[in-house]
Amino acid sequence: MARDVAADLAQLLAAGGLGLNVGANLFLGPTLEADDATVPDVSCFVLQTGGDPPQGYLGGRRTYRTVTCQVRVRSARESFKAGQSLALAALDVLHLANAAPYVLIEVDEGSPNYVGTDGSDRHWWTFTAEASFVESGA
Repeated sequence: MARDVAADLAQLLAAGGLGLNVGANLFLGPTLEADDATVPDVSCFVLQTGGDPPQGYLGGRRTYRTVTCQVRVRSARESFKAGQSLALAALDVLHLANAAPYVLIEVDEGSPNYVGTDGSDRHWWTFTAEASFVESGA
């Protein structure tokens, strides 16, 4: 059965001591870039983006899956350094996190990629996390 890996990674970020809270400044799904009073400038977004094809595991009805998620961090206006620090900390929380049922969570980049600013002069960073797990077939 497929998992909501984005929700699981968001929970890891929320528990990581970064001041991120699901639904307040940590969101599942695509980024919200418009000036919207319900979304604070300093925000993090986690979106499940695909992954590798499922692989048979040890000959039985078990499957090894690797799912990718994009993590995007947005800073407050005029606050490049604070946003960069949050993006680096989020990467550190997720890379090699020990979280059952995942057998491996790793980040593909050595550092978050700086995307630039949006129309409201908020800075953006992004990185991709891969989460692998084994599931039993029906």
